[in-house]
Amino acid sequence: MYRISPFTPLFFNMSSDTSSYPSRYVQIFSPSDQIMVQVIAQYESRKITGKIINVNTGTETDINWSVWSLNSHDTVYYYVITSLPEGYYVVDINGIESDVFRITSDESVLKNTTLIQYSMKDNKSRQDGVFWISDNQFFFDWRAPGGFMDDDWSFGVSNEQYTDSDYNVSEIYSREFTYKSFTLGNSLGCPIWYADLLNRILSCTYVYFDGERYIRMESSVPEVNKVIDSRRSYVFKQALTFVDVVDNSESDNIMKIRRVDDSTFRKVSNRLLTV
Repeated sequence: MYRISPFTPLFFNMSSDTSSYPSRYVQIFSPSDQIMVQVIAQYESRKITGKIINVNTGTETDINWSVWSLNSHDTVYYYVITSLPEGYYVVDINGIESDVFRITSDESVLKNTTLIQYSMKDNKSRQDGVFWISDNQFFFDWRAPGGFMDDDWSFGVSNEQYTDSDYNVSEIYSREFTYKSFTLGNSLGCPIWYADLLNRILSCTYVYFDGERYIRMESSVPEVNKVIDSRRSYVFKQALTFVDVVDNSESDNIMKIRRVDDSTFRKVSNRLLTV
C-alpha cells in the first residue's frame, strides 16, 4: 500500500460535507517556496506516478520522483515543487488530484500570508513523514493565510520571590515569557484542513513562522474564532510561544529554511529571493 504523507502541504482528501458551500480561499505559494510532496510506500508493487497540471492551459508535467529506501519494505518517493511559472495548478498522484493552488510573486498578495517551515530532529518520531533522507535534513514549506496581530500578544513570567522579616521583597530568579496567537485565515477564511495541518505541524521539533521559531503553548490547539457565513470556511487562533535559541543547530536550520539552491537564498525581510 502507499499513502501521501499528511505533512505534504497540499490537500488530497476532498470533503464529503455537502451541507454548505466550500471555502473560496485558494492556496497560495511563492515561486521560491519549496513544496515537498512525499509518498510513502509499504510492500507496494504498483508504480507511483505523479504530474503537475496547469489548470489554465491543461499542460501536464510529469514528476520525476527521487526514491529512498527507509528499510527492506518501506520506500519514500519525494519531489520538491519550486520555481513554477505564475498560475493555478493541481498535483495528480496515481489519479488522485490535490486542491487547486496558486503560484504568485505578487508581494501585495504574499504579504497577507505566513511561510511556515517544519522538520523533525530525526525519522523516529513519526512513520507518516520523512524528514531526514541520506543524512540530509529536509524542511517542508507551507504558506498559510494570516499572521500575528498585536492584539493577540500576552505575557507571563516564571519567578520566585523572597520576603524578609521587614517585608522587603527581593527577586530570587525570574524569566519572562511572551505568548502570541497566530491567526489562521483571512477575510475569506480557510478550509478546515488548514487547522488539521497546523495542529500536525506543531508536533514537529522545529517550526518556523517567517523565519522565527515557535512552539505551541502547552497543549493548545487551533480553535475556531470565526465562521464565514454559509461556507465551510473558518478563521482559527493558535496560541504559540516564541523560542529564543542560539546554538549551532539553530544556525544550521536558519540556513536550511532560507536556501533555495547553492547560490540563492530567501530574504529574511520579505518573501521573495536574494542572491
